[in-house]
Amino acid sequence: MLRSLQASRFVSNVLNSSVRSSSIARVAQSARSITIPPEGVTLRYFDSRGRAQSLRYALKDAGVDFKDDKVSIQNMISGNWFNMKNQPHVSGPFGMLPVLDWGTLRIGQTEAIAGYLYHQLGHGEGGGPERAAISASLVSLAHQDLIVVCLQLVSIMGSMPNAPDEQLSQTVQSCQVRINGILPRLETMLATAGSDYFLGANPVMGDYYVMEALDVVEVVFVENLLDNYPALKAFKHRMAARPKMADYITSGERPTTLTGSPSEAAVLQKIRSMPKL
Repeated sequence: MLRSLQASRFVSNVLNSSVRSSSIARVAQSARSITIPPEGVTLRYFDSRGRAQSLRYALKDAGVDFKDDKVSIQNMISGNWFNMKNQPHVSGPFGMLPVLDWGTLRIGQTEAIAGYLYHQLGHGEGGGPERAAISASLVSLAHQDLIVVCLQLVSIMGSMPNAPDEQLSQTVQSCQVRINGILPRLETMLATAGSDYFLGANPVMGDYYVMEALDVVEVVFVENLLDNYPALKAFKHRMAARPKMADYITSGERPTTLTGSPSEAAVLQKIRSMPKL
């Protein structure tokens, strides 16, 4: 409950900041400058969407020729991942994924990578600290309070297949309460922005995270969940229709599962069968 209240206040503060900075939100970024290091770029994560899909979207949409290094889920099942965790060139400075290698620089932790790419992909051009802060707040909200919450729900439901339906239903509804507290605020924030994306004429890192969060929510719960949020629904379709994004999504390169778990399809079916609020 405390986390839910904090999320609600957090989005409210961001919404107020976004309204006050309408001139920043309308900055066009048609000529972003991206310098790729000679050593190349590698994003390493498991062969699932998980915590890294938004980063993949941002890199693909920017036209960055990067190595999408997917660690096989078989490494997790076999236990080999515990050996890989001790290899910094694989699991980075903290022994966990995702990890970004941008040239000789190695960065761990999802939101740190997102913040770095915000600058490297030119998302901050024409803006300032306030613009960067609003994008970062969208990243944090979409990642922590939507994407991770849904991933945790799938994990929890998969770990207790024999639990009573009443207990499972309470778990699902608890997640739904959090989501229902956030989506209306994002809907208002986007409608207030007066542009195709949250901060102007082109997407920034926060947009990629919100897009993935909306898609994850629909995958976990129901495909028409956004019907009550027309601005968010149009935004999600607009993001997916961007040429490089559309090419990537239809190419088969995008991982097919959220978690990589062999039981994910059955778990999602169970979640969708539970009574909704």
